[in-house]
Amino acid sequence: MGAPKLNDLEPESSHMSLEEEHEEAVHHDEGPWLISYADLMTLLMGFFALMTSMANFEENQFAQVGDETAKFFGGEVEQPFQKLGDKLKQVIKEKGIDDKVIVRVKKTEIEMIFEGTLFFDSGSIEVKNSAQDVMNQIIDILGKEAPDKRFLIEGHTDSVPISQGIIASNWELSALRASAVARLFELHNFQRGQIITIGFGDNRPFKFEEDKAPNEPLTQNAQFAKNRRVVLRVMNNLPL
Repeated sequence: MGAPKLNDLEPESSHMSLEEEHEEAVHHDEGPWLISYADLMTLLMGFFALMTSMANFEENQFAQVGDETAKFFGGEVEQPFQKLGDKLKQVIKEKGIDDKVIVRVKKTEIEMIFEGTLFFDSGSIEVKNSAQDVMNQIIDILGKEAPDKRFLIEGHTDSVPISQGIIASNWELSALRASAVARLFELHNFQRGQIITIGFGDNRPFKFEEDKAPNEPLTQNAQFAKNRRVVLRVMNNLPL
């Protein structure tokens, strides 16, 4: 048997191939990369969770969040309905009926409250010619400035039972009056899917805003007159 070679006497543990060295280097380099990847996945999961929660917001809640965010960063809060509301108020003023119409501009809608006598004679469901003229101008503005909006039309009455004609109750009277106003929108080519009519009868008496309430309580007749009204709401989305 020949003498062992020098290489045969070296311990096996002292040898490492280039392939093994490369694998060990790759193994040591995985740590920071995996941590960064995990951080990215965590951030993405948080982002999608936030988007999901925002998708479930009601419109007024979403608007409130936007307003608060703007205030936090020192910005001004824009009222999306303000310009349209100002134009509608101008029409009412020019017609000289600003004492019979209340225009309230809110974050998510414009509310227009018309005294009932402006639209209808007592017990009638036919819109007066003078009211049609006013509504034609209002609807023209809405057609130009808000063609994609939605319109909720409410009819309201006082609590005195109706005692004439074929209309059986104040509830029916209020619903028919709201429908009569809605037909004016149809004549201006608004789609029925944009409009909802509701008759409340005497179930929702008129309420003043806190800062505009009269110093003295209204007489019964004055309160009845306030209750007889038509309300038009201009909105982004109709309630279900």
